[in-house]
Amino acid sequence: MSLLQPPYQYVFDSSALFDLKRDYPINIFPTLWEWFNDMCKEELVIAPREVLREIKNGNDELVDWAKEFDNLFLEPTDEEVGILSQVMVCYTPKIIEKHSIKPWADPFIIAAAKHYRLPILTHEKNDLKECKIPVIAAKFNIKCIKLIEFFQDQNWRF
Repeated sequence: MSLLQPPYQYVFDSSALFDLKRDYPINIFPTLWEWFNDMCKEELVIAPREVLREIKNGNDELVDWAKEFDNLFLEPTDEEVGILSQVMVCYTPKIIEKHSIKPWADPFIIAAAKHYRLPILTHEKNDLKECKIPVIAAKFNIKCIKLIEFFQDQNWRF
């Protein structure tokens, strides 16, 4: 085991990346994307490999962006796999079945955030019925933030 901790500061959900692309297009917010890409290069943001699988369901510039930053999409560590089993207990069989057809990153995001002790950047809201990320993350004392809070954390001004 390495004595050095990774530089990671945030775990990203695909919803936050979809919002970033849609609400802050690169042709209108080039500085934001430059700063965000710099954070990616410095490995300050990460996401589980399942987020990449969700992104690849699309066919747009975000897929190309993800290829450029493939190193940010991590396979789960052994510890994360252990946490993942705890996270899955929080979901009802109905929710699990609903997500069995396509990639589902939510449990992996929560496990990564718990393992690395990082906040999750997500667009999802506290929806008890759907067991969205903020609901399950709260059970593990994991903070969830929106893009605007992320921008504030970084002291970004546009």
